[in-house]
Amino acid sequence: MMVISGIGSVGIGTTVATANLDVHGHTRLRSYSENVGILTIVSNVVTVDLTSAQTYTLEADDTITSFTLKQPPSDSTSFTIKIVQDSTGSRSVGIDTFKDESGSSIPVYWPGGVVPIVTTTASRSDIYSFKTFDGGATLYGIVGGQNFS
Repeated sequence: MMVISGIGSVGIGTTVATANLDVHGHTRLRSYSENVGILTIVSNVVTVDLTSAQTYTLEADDTITSFTLKQPPSDSTSFTIKIVQDSTGSRSVGIDTFKDESGSSIPVYWPGGVVPIVTTTASRSDIYSFKTFDGGATLYGIVGGQNFS
């Protein structure tokens, strides 16, 4: 069963598509790719807009005090951020400080309750992934790797 409804909504295995592409059933992909968004720092804050990508790069060319999570879906999602220190380095990153669009804090839970320390060495990078099960009300952080050179 396949249904095309509204303007561009496609449902496979459902008669009520709840997203642009809504697949109810096992999906097999030979290959896929993800859009890589570029994050920027504005007044020491980084806004992560989850409608633009799920994978991001961020050059730490200034101190980052917090991240604002923008437009998370109402259910579960994940996203990954690669943070690269600029050629100066020594930029601190508040990797545990997330807020919603209204400025309310979003708790971030880390394995063992230990908040990672972001690498500050010049031209080095760290990778962090975050998962939410409740539309961005809470996050679970995972260190993908640190101090890549």
